[in-house]
Amino acid sequence: MRRAVVLPFAALLTAGLTACGSAVAGSSQPAEVDIRKLDTGSYPTEPLNAHDDDYQPDFVTMPHIAAMRLSDFVLPAYEIDPHLKYGQLPFEITRGGLPGELGSEGDMKPIAERNKLLFGFKTTGFDQKTTIVPSAWPIKTTQHATTISTMVMQFPDPERATAAAAQFYDADLGANREQNQPVPLPNYPTAHAHWRPGTPFLRATLAHGSYVVAFLVSTNEPDLSALTELTEKSYAAQLPVLDQLKPLTDEELFDLPWDTDHLLSRALNPNKSERPAIGSQALYSLRGIVQYADDLSVAKQQFSAMNADRFAVSDGTIVARTPDAAAAKKIVAERRTPAPIARDADAPPNVPDSACVENKRAAMDFDIKRFTCIVAYRQFAGFVTGDQLLDVQQRAAAQYAIFANSR
Repeated sequence: MRRAVVLPFAALLTAGLTACGSAVAGSSQPAEVDIRKLDTGSYPTEPLNAHDDDYQPDFVTMPHIAAMRLSDFVLPAYEIDPHLKYGQLPFEITRGGLPGELGSEGDMKPIAERNKLLFGFKTTGFDQKTTIVPSAWPIKTTQHATTISTMVMQFPDPERATAAAAQFYDADLGANREQNQPVPLPNYPTAHAHWRPGTPFLRATLAHGSYVVAFLVSTNEPDLSALTELTEKSYAAQLPVLDQLKPLTDEELFDLPWDTDHLLSRALNPNKSERPAIGSQALYSLRGIVQYADDLSVAKQQFSAMNADRFAVSDGTIVARTPDAAAAKKIVAERRTPAPIARDADAPPNVPDSACVENKRAAMDFDIKRFTCIVAYRQFAGFVTGDQLLDVQQRAAAQYAIFANSR
């Protein structure tokens, strides 16, 4: 798991996401302010493209952009079964980086390479907080948890997807042949599945057009009927959503548009990172961004309430694009922050339509910062975090200045 890539972003998305319920406005002022007089510390006040051409992704980064596009069409476990509301950091699938939930990487990697895997995305959810340990055959740290790991991978054509689905299964079953048994899925006769009697896990792969959709599911007991039912339920939910996304050809993959409306360039980016990467320099719809939360059910509630159609993530900053200025200001007024709120904090001085809060510091999976500040500018809302109030206020002021200086 490449947790280090996504942790700066995940720090904004934590267990028990809750609305504060406050409707107190921040330091709202009429008209524009002189942004040169704001206390922005050493943070940049202009977008990276203020004086240079827009960043153009290279050949190597296009699969990252494709995985972000795919993430908006891969269901988090919560959308399959509302009881599975706890999430794990998602994972981008590449030929050189396959998730352990798919099977032993030593067995799976040659298959991915042979069939020219283009890109993929994995998401996992639980009804209780737990960890899945791939091991020789998966185990989980919470014995009676129910879990779903969804892995969607795109191949160049249906023929190679069909071959990959069968070969993934054959290699995995072959590695566990002495203990595992094939399992038919009556509603999906072309799927390949197997389980180990006496354990609560089942692994399945299915070619669906140019995609391979794989599931690793577990139930609270080693019950084959329950495992089969959960797997079929997962396919029934996921496949219609995936049908909404047209597969990419090799040529289309390397010609994907990137930040054409300059949403990402509007985000505070102190490290001047531009290379697209899931979790750290990325663009998402609602479904995509929710999957980085610890509590998916409340995250979906919170982000849905922002009424935004697109989210940019840059070095831990989140920018939401809403329909209009009134919607962006409402996010500030109602403290619609991604993290759980303990209390209000002082807003950044002289920054219109802004607010700051102190976050709850309860034990949680991700390293949340102490403070979050929100700023609204036109139809955009920006979220910045920090452990020192002055620092996060300066970040908020810089974010406001970048909004004002953006195209």
